[in-house]
Parts: sequence; C-alpha cells; structure tokens
Amino acid sequence: MTRSKFRTRRAAVLLAGLAVAASASLLMSGCGSGQTSSTADTVPAIDGIDADLTANNGQGSYSVRNMTVDFKLEGYPAGSDARLSLVLYNNTGEPVTVRVSSPGAEAVRLVNPNATPSPTPAQPTATATPTAGATGTPTPTTPAAPATQAPVGGPAELTIPPAGFVQLNQQQGSFLLLTGLTKALTAGDSVPVVFDFGGQQLTAQAGLAVPLSPVPRGPKVVPDEGNEADVAPNQG
Repeated sequence: MTRSKFRTRRAAVLLAGLAVAASASLLMSGCGSGQTSSTADTVPAIDGIDADLTANNGQGSYSVRNMTVDFKLEGYPAGSDARLSLVLYNNTGEPVTVRVSSPGAEAVRLVNPNATPSPTPAQPTATATPTAGATGTPTPTTPAAPATQAPVGGPAELTIPPAGFVQLNQQQGSFLLLTGLTKALTAGDSVPVVFDFGGQQLTAQAGLAVPLSPVPRGPKVVPDEGNEADVAPNQG
C-alpha cells in the first residue's frame, strides 16, 4: 500500500509538471501568432490635407490630396508669397476646369518656370493713309488698340482630363503660388484654399509641410554650481 501511494503521488506530480510546461508553451506561441502587435496597426502620418467632392451627376468625384504650404523655418509674414504642393484628381468621365483661389491671399497664380514667355505685341503706331480730308491733305489714322491682356493674378485655372490628375509642386515644375498673404503663416496655422471644379466648390485648409530634415536646435543650457543656467555653445 505504501508503494502504491508513492507511485500515485509521483504520477500526480509528473502530470502537474507536464500541464505547466504545456501552458507555458501555449503562451509563448500565442505571442507570435494569432494576435496583432501594437505596431501592426500603426499608420504613418500623411503630410498634408486630403479632401473630396462628389460630382453633381453622381458619376465620380474630385479630390485634393496631400496639400501643404512649402516648409519655411521662420514661417511666412503677412504680405509675402507661399508655394503650395498638392495633387488634384478628376475621378469622372469628363474633363473639368479647376479654378483655385484663396480668401487668405490676394491671388493664386499657376507658375510654370519652364514655360516659354509669350511674345510682347508690337505697340500700335500712327500710319498715314492716302485718304484725303476736306483740305485734300492725307489724314493720319491710328489702328485700334489691341484688347487688354488679363493681369497676372488669380484665380489660377487649369484643366484636368477625364480619370486624370495633376501634380503641382516645385519639383514637378508647375506649382500654385499664394501671393500677398493676408496674415502671417507659421507652424500650427493654416490658410484656406478654394477649389472650383466646374462650378462646384471645395474648401480645404493648407498648413506648413513637415520639414524633410530635423529642425536645428537652439544652444544647450548647462546649469552651473550656483543653480543658474549658462548657455553653452551648440555642439550639434
């Protein structure tokens, strides 16, 4: 009877040890499969504003993607100009003319530095005609002045083909320029931009872009023995 009880107790201890080992194995395997890690759901931040507008006929939409104002460390003072960076999409089956304006600027211009400037029309000059007046002397006549050209300003205007897009930034060549900001634009601020897609308007806020490289840090502050802060040279 003593040996039987000893064997029974030993068997129970072995079974308990196996159960603990199996539970630990399941816990370890559960960390690598069947669960989603905290980084798996992390979505990288998109630098810019996105906005969409459904077409009036319900057949498609118009989109503004990744709109920002080009980064500038000190920001933009009132009255200055600022470049926009964005992509415009025409997700419909028809071409659309887009007019871009802003209540936060005097005008919006579409700038293309690579465009060939239009030739300047010749100034009209007075020419004499052989037509005789009352005194028989030829009377000089002046040709009609050409039509006045549209002033440089805004709103900017461009056409996007069906199921097409236009990328506007300095790297691509053509970009939108906000001229004469009505107020200062710094980090945390934004400026409204209005897009008119063939008569339908969409307004979105454009803020400063995220810098491509770390912003320079100020000088280091090192406390001295008297608990007063001394400014040490910036050593990078």
